[in-house]
Amino acid sequence: MKRKPPKEFFTTWIFEAFDRDPDFFQKRMFGGLSAYLRGRMVMVLVEDPGEKSYRGKSWKFDIWDGIMLPTEKMYHEALQKEFPGLIPHPVLGKWLYLPARDENFETRAREVAEAIAAGDLRFGIEPKMKKSKK
Repeated sequence: MKRKPPKEFFTTWIFEAFDRDPDFFQKRMFGGLSAYLRGRMVMVLVEDPGEKSYRGKSWKFDIWDGIMLPTEKMYHEALQKEFPGLIPHPVLGKWLYLPARDENFETRAREVAEAIAAGDLRFGIEPKMKKSKK
């Protein structure tokens, strides 16, 4: 059986802000590419343009094409004021989302990545520990 090559992501330039952190690593998940800093998942790149529906519900924008930002709901309002363009993700409402089609995507993405790299703890979640198999 021939194995399909891993998907190439075009927005990995966003992770450049994290390169100077020795604890930075990337991991594929949910069809996206996640970034971890200091043991926390801080960002997930998703690149699936054209996907506007999920489990029978539809939206007017691509829901899996942009940057997903794991965060707690209590930070949403402040982060949305500071970084216009961020919206609650329609499927994962606990997380914020910057759609790739946002007119200021590149600028906003760099600003968010720099804030995360500088240690803004409003971004990111502690990954859950996997339960061991008995």
